[in-house]
Formats: sequence, structure tokens, C-alpha cells
Amino acid sequence: MKTELPVAKRFKHPLGVAVHEILWRDWDPIGVFDWGPNDEYDAYVWPVIGKVMRRETAEEVAAYLAWASDEHMQCPQPEGRNLEIARKLVRLRPGS
Repeated sequence: MKTELPVAKRFKHPLGVAVHEILWRDWDPIGVFDWGPNDEYDAYVWPVIGKVMRRETAEEVAAYLAWASDEHMQCPQPEGRNLEIARKLVRLRPGS
């Protein structure tokens, strides 16, 4: 049985914990928040941090989330869901 590191230790970037929490609690395309390991979406945290810090638009971040959920995980999200989450994510950027 593996032991998960705390989120703050896995993502030492200032936005790391907040991005993780949005992906884990709000986005959760496969529906594991209530019962799964909280590292389920860790592979997507750093790419999202990069997009937010590069000041990509909510639409660009949503396109990445759509790729991740629809193509990579094969769990398509309802229309507008990825954009809703992307808007939360881009509001995290410094100076927003």
C-alpha cells in the first residue's frame, strides 16, 4: 500500500495546492473524489499551473481539460463544464 505525500509536498509551486483542489474536488471527471486516492489527477496539475502562469485564456485551459477528460480518460464532460473549471483556474493567477 502506497502512502500519499501531502498535497503541499507534492506541489511546492504557490498555486499547486489550489490547482490540485480544483481538479480534485470540482473537476473530478471520473468521479473518485468521495472514495479514491487524492493523487488521481496529479499528472494534470503541473500542466495546468504552466497554462495559468503563461496567462493562457480560460478557453485554452478548458481545451486542455477537455483533452484530458474526453480523450485521455475517456470521460467526456457535460457541455461547458471544462470551461467553468478553467475559469476558476485562471482566477488563481497572480494579478487576476
